[in-house]
Amino acid sequence: MSIPLTAPTLPTLSKGSFSSGTAPFAGGLDGLMSIEGTAVQFGILPIKLPRETCSVDAENLLRRLGRFPHSDNPWLPVATLGPCLIFAHHAPRSEDMWGVPPFLAVKVAISQEQYEKIRRDLVLRLSATPLSKTNPLETLQIPSFTPGDLEGAFRWLLDHYPFESNQAEKLGLLYAEAVDRTGLVDREGYNSLMPSLGVALQYLLEGPLQLCFNPDEAPRQDRFPAPLLEKHNVYPIYSGEHKVYLLSAEVSNYNFEDEWLSQGNDPIDFVTVLADAKMIRAVISRSSSKVTSSTGIEIEKSTLSLSDSAGLVIIEPDDVAQINPKSLNHTAEELVHWVLYTAITSRASDLHLEKYYNVVRFRARIDGKLRVIYTAPEEMLPRFVAILKNYANMNQSRQEALDGRFALSLGQRRVDVRVAAVPCRNEMQKVIMRFLDKQDGMKELSQLNFSVRQSAIVKRVMARDQGLVLSTGPTGSGKTTTLYALINSVNDEGINIHTIEDPIEYEIEGINQTQTDPTHGLTFSNGLRALLRSDPDVILIGECRDKETATSAINASLTGHLVLTTLHANDSLRAVSRLLSMGVEPHLVGDSLAMSQAQRLVRRLCKYCKKPVTPTQQIRELFAHQGIPEDKHDTNIFAAIGCNECGGTGYTGRVALMEMTEMNAELSDLIERGGSQIELRKAAAKTGFQTLYQEGLIHVLEGNTTLEEIQKVSYTAF
Repeated sequence: MSIPLTAPTLPTLSKGSFSSGTAPFAGGLDGLMSIEGTAVQFGILPIKLPRETCSVDAENLLRRLGRFPHSDNPWLPVATLGPCLIFAHHAPRSEDMWGVPPFLAVKVAISQEQYEKIRRDLVLRLSATPLSKTNPLETLQIPSFTPGDLEGAFRWLLDHYPFESNQAEKLGLLYAEAVDRTGLVDREGYNSLMPSLGVALQYLLEGPLQLCFNPDEAPRQDRFPAPLLEKHNVYPIYSGEHKVYLLSAEVSNYNFEDEWLSQGNDPIDFVTVLADAKMIRAVISRSSSKVTSSTGIEIEKSTLSLSDSAGLVIIEPDDVAQINPKSLNHTAEELVHWVLYTAITSRASDLHLEKYYNVVRFRARIDGKLRVIYTAPEEMLPRFVAILKNYANMNQSRQEALDGRFALSLGQRRVDVRVAAVPCRNEMQKVIMRFLDKQDGMKELSQLNFSVRQSAIVKRVMARDQGLVLSTGPTGSGKTTTLYALINSVNDEGINIHTIEDPIEYEIEGINQTQTDPTHGLTFSNGLRALLRSDPDVILIGECRDKETATSAINASLTGHLVLTTLHANDSLRAVSRLLSMGVEPHLVGDSLAMSQAQRLVRRLCKYCKKPVTPTQQIRELFAHQGIPEDKHDTNIFAAIGCNECGGTGYTGRVALMEMTEMNAELSDLIERGGSQIELRKAAAKTGFQTLYQEGLIHVLEGNTTLEEIQKVSYTAF
């Protein structure tokens, strides 16, 4: 960036006003001042960033909001905050913000060393694809809003902000649904529409003196115990010599401060930094565990104090921190607690206990892949199995296949554990556990990342007074989570919702939930017949396993009930074939089916290390063949690299691919006439239908996943 420096001006800054300059402080040598001192002087947030690069999301947003800088030492984009860009500098007197409107720029102070490293990374990345020299948004002015007018700020953004294609329409639909459901959308309500959107709207209203930040970019901490942070949902983003900057969804945190002092700690000057509440919970969880490619999982020490609760297995992190898993000087139960704590804090969905050669191993399914997290001598297997069976109230028989469950308490988290014990050769047993997190398991519709088309379909279907809604996919693909989000979206005092499940995975107030009980003759089919006598409007059936259940579900959907259920099928259209193969009459399927939806979970790219790559000619031909718009063919896709944050895998978390088919007259007629899959696909394509593979390609272009990950659904490609 060999561009001449500009002479900075220092206009006055007041609450609620934005300026490209900084606060009117006199000179000083920024290089000799601490980050904390610089931040206090200029009224911004100090931070030591966990990585020394500009995030991919920030670079993409910069290309929409900014232009090429006019100086050698501009503020550097490092992260996003909803629709806003977070800029960092070690010398806050600089004025160059890349032409980004000041009200969309959040400033933080970093060290000169971090600044130079981020600057070098950005120069290399922008050399390949330079920014535009001009920016039409640079002169955009924000109107004066009345205090607390989040709705006004949101509507202004919809009209003036350069959202990506269809994003503004999607936000508008989600907002309308939220208003219909709650009447008034608060800051956290806007955060549910788009991560940190509510915080960004508050920033637009309050001005740059409102400190705010994205918790995803928070470094790890070891100063405060995790249970205390969980209890008050706060997180120290920066601990300095004189002040501690605290991420919080609340304006004040007196309860946290009082409890900190009541524990005998010295007084601290806490400064509140506004942030998204859900993202704060996520960073607290992430900070308490760590996955690395070399040493596996390390437990950070923290403290926890809980009163005794019947029916719970209580794991205290303070005790877990004292356990060295490489030492056999611990009891079998202590090692089991270490493994359970490690698996859950590492986002595992399942945990397997099994014999492997002459050892016993625990494997956790993290982001869809099994990883060994602990091994021990084979002599420990009977003890581990006995402990887990005891937790789940199962007998100690080695010859029976058994099922059970128990509850875990870890700080503020409550996790249900479903347990299955399977006999293996030589009188050995394998124990499989599935974790159901009560805190983060339930999703809102806005969290399912529906497209505009899919959101419109869901809204129409869930407004119907009768019909059958199918969610298909393999075990562990998130079918039940999607159905829970759908019924929760219509959970209202004017609607009677009843479910029959095996087991009840999440308890929802306002919904009547029944669990099957074969011992007393309560199955899906006869339970559904009983449900119909309870005057339901909406019915959820955990799974259609046989002809009797499927026929009962279809008959219920034809008699004035909206019925939702899951089915094992390869895609949304093959669900029709699955019902027909069960023996359901074609004309009943055609008349009753309202929507069929298929989904898969694929690993999400780690945002810290994913690397943009130019698509090859072969990939561009693939895009063209699968109907991707031509203007997207040259869009950079991303490769998995691996870093400390993702344990060297290149992936963190998972994203759902959704294939959705809404029935219409043509499709219903084809089903009744026994139309082929090819005919059904052609008819569905007229409505904008996209296969799982096409949906996967869209996520690849958006930088969410890789081509390698979506190969598992390539059989659905046209």
